[in-house]
Amino acid sequence: MIKLNNIVIGFDKDLFAVDRVGFQKGKVHLLTGKNGIGKSAFLRTLSGLLKPLQGEISLDDKALDKYSDRELSTHISFVPSSQKGVSFLSVDAYLMLGRSNFTNMFGNASEEDLKAVEKAKSIFGITHLSHKHTNQISSGELQLCAIAKAYVQETDYILLDEPTAHLDYQNKKRVYELLKQISIDQNKGIIISTHDLDLAFKFPFNFYLIKESDLKLHEIEGFNDIENEFNS
Repeated sequence: MIKLNNIVIGFDKDLFAVDRVGFQKGKVHLLTGKNGIGKSAFLRTLSGLLKPLQGEISLDDKALDKYSDRELSTHISFVPSSQKGVSFLSVDAYLMLGRSNFTNMFGNASEEDLKAVEKAKSIFGITHLSHKHTNQISSGELQLCAIAKAYVQETDYILLDEPTAHLDYQNKKRVYELLKQISIDQNKGIIISTHDLDLAFKFPFNFYLIKESDLKLHEIEGFNDIENEFNS
């Protein structure tokens, strides 16, 4: 479990506080709040890319800052909100980057690595993109590839910042369905930030809201709580 104990999220100043919250495996946890309120900073802090201004984050009862970068990358994968394609980097090669913890010192892929990439392409419907360069595909296709790369990393937790922002409605729905199923079938903890609330509330996720009124993270149960916040 990822546990947060009286932490403050921010950069050179406080953004918001989290008193005591735990994110379990086997569930999808969805985070929302107004633009600029700190959702991306929160996910980056959970992933270990940013340090909290105060308090402690622990993973399986061990402080996050006690993990080496390599150790942490075997437990937590992170998908940022925007991706950038690279010339001459094929989709297959891009996905294989997610297997860096499994390949040998020369970066040679094993049969297991290749199977993991093929499985991810099938699950996320991107097999037809295999040999295309990442700068030759659409932003929505690249976003699906980024989620698939996190999947092949085989971490306990997958953190996704606005993962459906560049997708059409059908692909948004499919991504939510896939993430829900992956969390259950593979006992992964999935934490998402999003504004796609009309769609997200159709799924049995755990919902959290960063309220502008007190700049704290609140667990919520109904759409009305969010609607009131965004209408205020």
